[in-house]
Amino acid sequence: MTKDQVKPNALIRGPVFPELVQILVVVPMGDSIKIIGRGLSSNKVHEAVLDDDQLAILECQPEKEPFDGNSQKFRLGIEALRLGWAYE
Repeated sequence: MTKDQVKPNALIRGPVFPELVQILVVVPMGDSIKIIGRGLSSNKVHEAVLDDDQLAILECQPEKEPFDGNSQKFRLGIEALRLGWAYE
């Protein structure tokens, strides 16, 4: 992860944070960045000052879910729903 990917509302995870965190505020501090975020499962506020090496080990979740899933499983799920509704 790079400094330009760190922006509000992004979802990040890594060894620095105990859970998936939504970034609320990003404050540049010289060569480092202070990240203030909210944990998605506990709603606790997490603050961390990270340098470039620590940013590199963080993972950023995509803003939009990709549509590259397994099409055969999707069709099987839709068929199961259709049969369930037809039975009712």
